[in-house]
Amino acid sequence: MYISVPQTLCASHALPTIPGDNSHYVEGESRYIWMPDGEGKPVLVDLHEPVDEALLNSRNGANNAYWLFTRSNPNNAQVIVNGNANTIWSSNYSGARPLKVIVHGWNNNGNTAMNPLITSAFLAVMDCNVIVVDWRALANSAYNTAAAGVPSVGQHLGNFVNWLINTAGGNWNQVHFVGFSLGAHVVGNAGRQVSGRAARITGLDPAGPGWSNNGNALNSNAGQYVEAIHTDGHLLGIFNPVANADFYPNGGKNPQPGCWASTCSHGRSTELFASTVRHNHLIGRQCPNIWEAELGTCSGASLHMGNSVVSKRGQCPNVWEAELGTCNGASLHVGNPFLNNHGMKSIVILAALVALCSGNAIPTIPGDNSHYVEGVSRYIWMPDGEGKPVLVDLEEPVNEEAARNGANNQYWLFTRSNPNNAQVITHNNVNSIRNSNYNGNRPLKVIVHGLNNNGNTPMNPLITSAFLAVMDCNVIVVDWRGAANAGYNTAANAVPSVGQHLGDFITWLIRNGGGNMNQVHLVGFSLGAHVVGNAGRRVGGQVSRVTGLDPAGPGWHNNGNALNRNSGHYVEAIHTDGHILGIHHAIGNADFYPNGGKNPQPGCWVSTCSHGRATELFASTVRHNHLIGRQCPNIWEAELGTCSGASFHMGNSVISKRGNAIPNIPRDNSHYVEGVTRYAWMSNGNGYSELVDLEEPVDEELLEATRNGANNQYWLYTSRNPTNPQVIVHGNANSIWASNYNGARPLNVIVHGWKNNGNTPMNPQITSAFLAVQDCNVIVVDWRALADSAYTTAAAGVPNVGVHLGNFVTWLINTAGGNWNQVHFVGFSLGAHVVGNAGRQTGNRPARITGLDPAGLLWHSNANRLSPSNGQYVEAIHTDGDVLGIMNPSGNADFYPNGGKHWQPGCANQANDCSHGRATELFAATVRHNHLIGRQCPNIWEAELGTCNGASFHMGNSIFTKRGNGLYALRTGSTFPF
Repeated sequence: MYISVPQTLCASHALPTIPGDNSHYVEGESRYIWMPDGEGKPVLVDLHEPVDEALLNSRNGANNAYWLFTRSNPNNAQVIVNGNANTIWSSNYSGARPLKVIVHGWNNNGNTAMNPLITSAFLAVMDCNVIVVDWRALANSAYNTAAAGVPSVGQHLGNFVNWLINTAGGNWNQVHFVGFSLGAHVVGNAGRQVSGRAARITGLDPAGPGWSNNGNALNSNAGQYVEAIHTDGHLLGIFNPVANADFYPNGGKNPQPGCWASTCSHGRSTELFASTVRHNHLIGRQCPNIWEAELGTCSGASLHMGNSVVSKRGQCPNVWEAELGTCNGASLHVGNPFLNNHGMKSIVILAALVALCSGNAIPTIPGDNSHYVEGVSRYIWMPDGEGKPVLVDLEEPVNEEAARNGANNQYWLFTRSNPNNAQVITHNNVNSIRNSNYNGNRPLKVIVHGLNNNGNTPMNPLITSAFLAVMDCNVIVVDWRGAANAGYNTAANAVPSVGQHLGDFITWLIRNGGGNMNQVHLVGFSLGAHVVGNAGRRVGGQVSRVTGLDPAGPGWHNNGNALNRNSGHYVEAIHTDGHILGIHHAIGNADFYPNGGKNPQPGCWVSTCSHGRATELFASTVRHNHLIGRQCPNIWEAELGTCSGASFHMGNSVISKRGNAIPNIPRDNSHYVEGVTRYAWMSNGNGYSELVDLEEPVDEELLEATRNGANNQYWLYTSRNPTNPQVIVHGNANSIWASNYNGARPLNVIVHGWKNNGNTPMNPQITSAFLAVQDCNVIVVDWRALADSAYTTAAAGVPNVGVHLGNFVTWLINTAGGNWNQVHFVGFSLGAHVVGNAGRQTGNRPARITGLDPAGLLWHSNANRLSPSNGQYVEAIHTDGDVLGIMNPSGNADFYPNGGKHWQPGCANQANDCSHGRATELFAATVRHNHLIGRQCPNIWEAELGTCNGASFHMGNSIFTKRGNGLYALRTGSTFPF
């Protein structure tokens, strides 16, 4: 991408256009280059800019700040002041622990993301002192000035560490300096200042511009072992070997996987290093020269890149390719450590050649665990708390002390009143219940994580938010990290104790805070599945539901403490990585095997991903209840996916769920008969189809809570703010005066449907159409508080939402002006019935009301539906009649484009939601172009057939004086404007 930079220098000379990807840059020749600022955003740097000598002298290395972090204060820094011994004594520094020193780069500071990223990685794997050096006083100056100050910053750092060790103890053989970009050259100077005594120095993509032939650059004399990781060579980073071992992941240049700009590739070195500290999993192959390192064609000896091993050594006569990792020029191919196009974490797992403390080599373990045989294999890759693979030794001795005590469990409560901030309930402390939002009248959901996880692991908020989105309940997240993070064998041995303590906690909670075991649902992932199994048995199998999400497999196949069907009234298991990380044989009343129940699941390449997929599938079913299995005669057909028996929903949040099959529901709703059929597929706000039970009881408590019109939000758009809404609050006149509302302009009101909100695409699409053809006020009504509930509940609330909307518009016009002859209500699906009720509430005064495929399910004989009397002129556009939309006439004029039913053009072989939503697109097109014309029909059957040839009449548009009667048919195209 090329970015034109409309800047001028003080001398008024225009800058040339500088490509945003720095593809123009040649070291020693180019004057300008894009570099990242403290937030990673590109800043254009002039490499010829004079050094600010005055600033350089005033902000020398004496301004360095030194922030100490230890396991006792992992997040809150303790400042140690050079020369002030009291600042050491009052800190958690211990000379008996290794010392890690981290130095940031240009435009960064001690709070820049790389520092906590690397600090937390070090503290996760070892008990050490971590010093973060903050040299922002100079680093935040112009690049040339900051670069010129690097030697002074490094020398002061070296003197500081020397003083620290001499004063409070320490060992140079336990010192590791780590620096990024300019910080890499800082640690090089620091290392030389202490005569190369530091055990290790790591340069993370050492800065390139101005450093290729600079005697102050990082070099192999800076420490006992010096390593460099190159990720943006020839641009922001230096490319030539500078250390004992140089690694070139993915060729050592831009673009790194997942990056488009060199600023991203430059910073990638910090992320790769932090990852290796935690997992020590990236391995390079030695290269004969730098060209092969760049190409990634190296096949020499292996060497780990990065990690935290202070005694690490590695010297190569040549270079390590960064396609697999190298030494003194190592090359390593690393996948995108963030997200692949399926939204799942992924990295490329390489054959691991790891040495145990005893010096015995581990055999090469395939990253996909394809070697694994239960009861035979010793090693297996398992995910850590971030979903990254860690090699586990299944014969590792158990830490008996850590495995024994489930009393360390923590219980975090979330409710709709505190959906994000946990309230801790302490077992046997009744006040902790009374001081919380726990309500014994609500159902109770309990979520338990797995190995190497904790209460903050993403699966917990993912499932918690899903439960709270669909029901008013108590959610308890169990944090048992004390044992879960103690190694697999130790954690597995702790499971019975953790589960028994959980069972006792639930019994105590219900006894003291109220509740009912018939309203309790336990959910556990991996080892957590066996935890909830033990908890359920602890309470005599009284809980209503237990769900095991890919219950852990290694060590559990013939284990009497595993999850089983005696753990609750109804026990369900979802298997996604059977035979490897998950157990494969059936263990519940109902066992689901999505995609065969094994690795690879869709979007996954490794078993760690497939294992975790169970949590995502379950959370999705809680929100949408859309995944349905077919019963299998045996496990082999389940694995093959060839089953054709009775249908049954997987997952969901229904507490009373039992193993009774529901009928198979066609995705095209071809089975549906109004007033007869119980189930139908409907579109939700996320573009998915959701199976709806039309006999589901209305949530009266939620309905009552959302009947308050204050839950409706009213967002104003005008030509002065076409994309940024101004919120008008009913009853607050100041919110009108502070807005762009003008009573002299027409008013268009738009109301969304089920599972939608004010940001749903139909709203900006129709809003922009109105503003394109007339100077008007547009009010978008957001009624998500009720619209996001179950369909039956949302439908029951429609009249009240409409009444409050009618009252709001009446107040708005009475307060700030307006004319009912210039008011147009537009509603989609359930929203069509909302505007019908709003019109009735105003005495049918709006000039126009338009219903866009008014909702059909439960509305055919409903007196609160849209009707011709709701306004001066009422029009309906039918696009999915007899299914999601109503087919019978609903207005003064009813239009039936393409027969008014599924499939609309362009919706072939798609679900009904495409045809249903087409009404909004057709209407927006007519507002802009007023080009779709219907022919009057003598009856609805000809309208459906499209054989009408009566009088012509425009469909839709924005004309307030429009009037007409009858049924109209027309044909449209398949794409906008149709």
